[in-house]
Amino acid sequence: MTQKPVRTPPAADAAKAFEELRHEISLQRTAIQGLTSAKEKLPDYLPTLRDIASRLGQMEEHIKSIDGKPAMQLTPRTIAMEIHEALMSFRADDSKTLGEARDTLARTLGRVEGMIKQRRSTDEQNWWVTWAGTGGLLCGAFLALVGVVLST
Repeated sequence: MTQKPVRTPPAADAAKAFEELRHEISLQRTAIQGLTSAKEKLPDYLPTLRDIASRLGQMEEHIKSIDGKPAMQLTPRTIAMEIHEALMSFRADDSKTLGEARDTLARTLGRVEGMIKQRRSTDEQNWWVTWAGTGGLLCGAFLALVGVVLST
């Protein structure tokens, strides 16, 4: 069932192997020559790479300067805590200001009430004005009568 490989004479195998080896070496030599000539044709990227390296250095310095800023150290939690502390501070200031305004208003109203109590009430004042006017009128009429009586 299995077939036995046909044996060729050893000299023919060796010659064939050397011919294949010569062919492979020739291909490798051609490939190496092609790589060498391609390498000579490549442009010089050294100035471009130096420029890129310089720019990267500048960017790194800029990033380091940004990283040194206090705002870059903040996290959302610290920002929220600072906002809360500021709000509490402003609320305390507002509460203090409102308390002072309330006290000032109370003192002012107390003074106004004191002034009102020192003075006569409007009704009492009207009563006194009415009686003073009536008294003045009666006194004038009496003096006029006395003058008429004396002149007769």
